[in-house]
Amino acid sequence: MKPNSKAKTQQRGFTLTQMVVTVAIISVVSVFGVLGIKTARAEFRLQNSARLFATYIEKARADAIRRHAATGQESYVETFGPGTSTYAITMDYGAGTVETRNFDLENGLTFSTVAKRVTFDWRGRIAEAWVFQIFSDFLERSLPVDVSGSGDITVGEQHFPDQLIPPVEIAEVTGDVESTPTPTPTPTPTPSGTPPLDPGGNPDPTDPTPTPTPTPTPTPNNNGNGNGSDGTPPGNDGNNGNGNPTPTPTATPTPTPGGTQCTSSISPAQLFLSQSDIAKQSGSAVFTMVNGTGVRIITASQVGNGNAVTLGLSIQRIDGSGSSIVTVTTKHGAGNRGEFLIQVAADPACGSAQQLKVSISN
Repeated sequence: MKPNSKAKTQQRGFTLTQMVVTVAIISVVSVFGVLGIKTARAEFRLQNSARLFATYIEKARADAIRRHAATGQESYVETFGPGTSTYAITMDYGAGTVETRNFDLENGLTFSTVAKRVTFDWRGRIAEAWVFQIFSDFLERSLPVDVSGSGDITVGEQHFPDQLIPPVEIAEVTGDVESTPTPTPTPTPTPSGTPPLDPGGNPDPTDPTPTPTPTPTPTPNNNGNGNGSDGTPPGNDGNNGNGNPTPTPTATPTPTPGGTQCTSSISPAQLFLSQSDIAKQSGSAVFTMVNGTGVRIITASQVGNGNAVTLGLSIQRIDGSGSSIVTVTTKHGAGNRGEFLIQVAADPACGSAQQLKVSISN
């Protein structure tokens, strides 16, 4: 062993490659962790707001039953259309009078169904079953709050599908009510002033002779010409009545600047679709433009940024006047039931944008 040699010292540490790999793994895990936390928080807000909304609906129903609400004093819940986050609850909050209070969904949540007022009668029932959809912008999906015709409220699922109950046919019952007898005609009295006849058909000589009605004297007609039928010389006494009236001028219509404007329409205005009935899973409406000039781009979208349906257009570019068929197809899932609005418009605009109402059941 050489005296100048030194023992090798054992060194410990990480290479640059190892550190880069470690940092990359930590970053990926952190990103997924943050996204998971955001998703969990968004899911919590959606569930919490939907259940709070359902709780207020149940309170309104219970209040209508408790008060035995009379007509005009019912309790009700009201929403204000797609894209809105405010809802109103009208009931007795304990002061002895019916009042309306507004509440808001949490941030990032809106209603995706059309505006609706659901009114509870004194038995806690509503006119027809309804479903409210609460849409989450972050999750890009909706959570339904169903209200059945009998007033039962569920969140996330439909336990009381009223449309699955077959209609009850009521048979008409006849012959169980006594018919109303025909009334005996009342004799008509003899007109005043006409003497009654004896059995031979002649007036009774003992009755007084009626006084004849005097004939009215005709009223002289003064034609206002002043040309003398009274013996005076012909002449004009100032009342000749021959003046010609001045005609009233006819107003000339003002022409509309720019000529005939472009207008649009859609037919039909509402579609009724079903998630389970194959024959009703799709429907279509015709969007028509009249008096159009130039090329316009046609678009169709669900109002409120929802995605409960799949939309299609037969023609997306129309030169001048023309039509495009709008096809609406349902999606499966509880968050895709209810009544939604589809807006069809042209760019540049052709009149006002048209709205198509789509009702989707199970």
